[in-house]
Formats: sequence, structure tokens, C-alpha cells
Amino acid sequence: MEYVIAVLGGVGLFLLGMWLITEGLKVAAGASLERLLSSWTRSRLRGLLSGTLLTAVVQSSSAVTVAALGFVNSGLLRFERAVWVIFGSNLGTTLTAWVVALIGVKFKIDVLALPLVGVGALLRVFAPVDRYRNLGMALAGFGILFMGIDVLSSGFQNLGEQFTVPDGGAALIWLVLAGIVLTSLMQSSSATVALVLTALAGGMLGFREAAAMVIGANVGTTSTALIATLGATANARRLAIAHVLFNLLTGVMAIVLLGVLLQVVDLLAGVLWLEEDPAARLALFHTCFNLLGIVLMWPIEPFMSRFLLSRFRERQSSKEKLQFLDRNLVSLPDAARAALAQEMERLLVQYPVAMATLPDPDSKRLGHIVIRDRLLEQIGDFLADVGRQHLSDEQINVFQMGWRLQGNLLNMDDTLQRLDGLCQALQRHDDWSRVEELLSDWFASAGRQMEEEWRAGDGSAGAEALLGKYEQAKHGLLASAMSGNLSRTSLDLALQSLSQGRWMLEQWQRALDYYSLMAATPPPDDPEDSDERLMPDA
Repeated sequence: MEYVIAVLGGVGLFLLGMWLITEGLKVAAGASLERLLSSWTRSRLRGLLSGTLLTAVVQSSSAVTVAALGFVNSGLLRFERAVWVIFGSNLGTTLTAWVVALIGVKFKIDVLALPLVGVGALLRVFAPVDRYRNLGMALAGFGILFMGIDVLSSGFQNLGEQFTVPDGGAALIWLVLAGIVLTSLMQSSSATVALVLTALAGGMLGFREAAAMVIGANVGTTSTALIATLGATANARRLAIAHVLFNLLTGVMAIVLLGVLLQVVDLLAGVLWLEEDPAARLALFHTCFNLLGIVLMWPIEPFMSRFLLSRFRERQSSKEKLQFLDRNLVSLPDAARAALAQEMERLLVQYPVAMATLPDPDSKRLGHIVIRDRLLEQIGDFLADVGRQHLSDEQINVFQMGWRLQGNLLNMDDTLQRLDGLCQALQRHDDWSRVEELLSDWFASAGRQMEEEWRAGDGSAGAEALLGKYEQAKHGLLASAMSGNLSRTSLDLALQSLSQGRWMLEQWQRALDYYSLMAATPPPDDPEDSDERLMPDA
């Protein structure tokens, strides 16, 4: 029982070490990893290499998989290139097996692990720069990871003296399933592979049985991608299916060709002087069958991508859901910024049409307002989640623009609802037809002007012309009232409608400014409010 507890403790230390390494290196690298992922994937080979490199750097294929999902979701990464990033992440994760095999089970761990934990902890506490503090966390993670391997090795060595896993075809299938289950539970194929490596080194598993569990671990890592697609877009679901297909194909072929692969590994081990090192031979096997999967996918991927791109269309109800933002982007500020701009663009284009139809309210517009407000609430929740991440000053400025833009759009929807109420009240008066012509002309002009400003990307264009038309409409209402053609109540309601229209234009102009700054490279300072813009009457 004490040996089982030792194994559990070793797994816990390994997982803790992996988490510290991944989080520390991701934050220390900053936006450079995201820029590499979004810009250095212009071909299949470069996508493959970037996925391999990123996974080797952050020591987590799951993190790279979720990042690729987020970038595809936001449109920064083409689906056909993202699949090769995913394939490369499977190859990159084999580096962990090599680290465990060549360092973890060979050297006296405390000589290496304890200094790493000590130096890492000192950097984490005393380093003056945030990047170095996160590098310290990663160093401490490596030390804890090696300590976990040491505990695992001793636990499996003692368990191996008491019993071993039986050989045979049926047993191999069960071991593959065990690898799948362990990886799904721990959400880390690296942890499962480390577990298998130390069990092999401790004599509890034979080489063939260990190879079967490693195959299962490779298949089990797809669970992370599947979980990440819950509530995600069609592109994210396509990418997750591509990940599953790659790992299933690789796993099935590895099982079918297991005898051949083991012979190839034995041949390569002889060339590399690894015959007497079972852990290193297993790491070599892990690398070889992932390379086999890449070779098999090279001619198949174009057909698979075309098939998947024709599937998983967005549901009709997607109008009531965010189309570009999901939780995968929370830890990816650059991708989140692009997706946020796309969501805001999707909402902004609706307002000129809504403005132009006033003051002739209909029931559909109220329904559109309700839907937009739900989307804006979801955007606000997303921005709150992003705000809890480690952000640079530039990224903070970008998402502050997003907050301000979200507030402007909420104000505009509130204004539209007030305008509907005012117009409904006006329609109950006999002199509505006299008011309708003046108000309809001004609101139609305002809607056309908003459309032109949206196309030009300039929220101040045409403000003076609209102000002149506003004064003309106001003068016409007052003249009609003075001639006895309008009641006092109708005049008050009409003037309030014009004032609300001016207030909506002010919000629109600010919203366009914030959107332009958020979608482009953000400047150090936020835009300042201008007194020269249209303001509502007091």
C-alpha cells in the first residue's frame, strides 16, 4: 500500500511540476509565442515545425492545442495550417519523454532537482523583472518534476518486485485503454508517458506493454481538444475532429504495425547506442510512431481538411451566441483582441439600419435589441475573464477600449428603446402625421450618415451637416407648434426624440473611435472626449 501511495505522490509532483513549467514559460515568453503561431504558419511544413517548437518550449501539447483552437476561432490562423500545428504538437510532446528517459531515470535526482527548486524559488521571489520571476517558476517546476520522477521510480521499483503485467494480445489492448483513461483523467499525456517510463525502468512493465500504454496516452490527449470545443465555433470543432482523426489513425497504425515499429526502434537504438537503455528506447518509440502519423497524414490531410470544412456549419441560433469569442481565447490576448474586434464589428453594422428606421418602431427591432444586449453581456463576461490574466500595458489599453465600446453599445440600445417609447406615445396623438415627416427625414439622414461613417471608419465625418439638419428639424417642429398644428405634448415628445437621436449619434461616434483604436495597433493613450461632437440637449 505504501508503494501505491508513493506512486500517487510521484504523479502529483510530476503534474505540479508540469503545470509550473507550462505556466511559467508561457508568461515568460509573452506575446512572442502567439506571434509565432499566428504568423509563422504559412505552409504545412512551417505549421508542423511551429507546433513542434512551441510544444517543446512550453512543455504542453494541450496548451498549444487550445491556442490553435483559439487562433482558428478568431480567424488569425487558417484551418488548413492549424491542423499541422496540432500534428506538430504531438511530435513536440515527445521531448518530455526524452527528458524523463535521459535525465530523470539516470541521474541522482536530488543533485539536480533541489538546486533547480532553490534557484527557481529565489528568482520567483526576488527577481526585479516579471519575466525572470516566471522563468524562476519554470525552473522550480523542472525541479519538482524531477523529484516526482524519483518518487515514481522508487515506487515502481518496489511494485515491480511483487508483480508484473502479463503479456499477450488481449493484455496489450487493455494497456492501450489504460493509457487513454490515464491521460483523459490527468489531462496530460506527458504525465502518462512519464508514469510508463518509470514503470518500465522499475521492472513493472515489459517494453512491449509500455509501448502499448504510450500509444494509448497519445490517443487520450485528444480529450483536451474535445473539452475545449464545448460551446466553441464550427472551426474549433473541425480542428478538434482533425486532432482526433490524426491521433486515432496514428494509434491504430502503431498497434497494427507494433512488431515492425519495435524492430525499427531496435535498429535505431543500435545505431544510437541505446540498446541497454529501455527508457530511452521507449522515448525513441514514442517519437517514431508520431513521425509515422505525420508521414501518413501528409497526403491525406488536404482531403480531410476539405471534408471537415464542408461540415459543422454554424447553427441558426448562433445569432444569439458569440461567434468568435470563447473561453479558449481568455489566455491568448492577441487572439482575443482580434476576435473581440470581429464580434464588435458584427454588432456595430446593425446600428445604422436601426437608426434609419426611426421613428417608425416595429416589434422586430425590440427583439434585436434584446439579442444584442445578451451578446454584450457575454462580451462583458469575457472581458472580465481576460482582465484576470497577465497582460502587458498595451494589451490592457486594448481591452479598456473594448470595455468602453461595450458601454457605448449598451447606451445606444437603451436609447433605441427610449425612442421606441417616445414614438409609440406620439402615434397616439392626432397630429402624429405632421411630426412623422420631420422626424423620419432627420433619422433617415442620420442612419445614412452613420453608414458612411462606418465605411470610412471615421466617427466625426459629417457631424456638422447632421447638426444643421437637426436644427432644421427642430425649427420645423417649433414653427408647426407656433402655428397651432402641434399640441404641446406632441412637441415635447418630438423634441425629446430628436435629443435622444443626437445622444445616440454621440455614442456612435465614440464607439467608432474606440473600435478603430482597438482593431488597429493601440496607442499609449485612450481617446479623449471632444466637446465639438454632437451632445444631447440639456
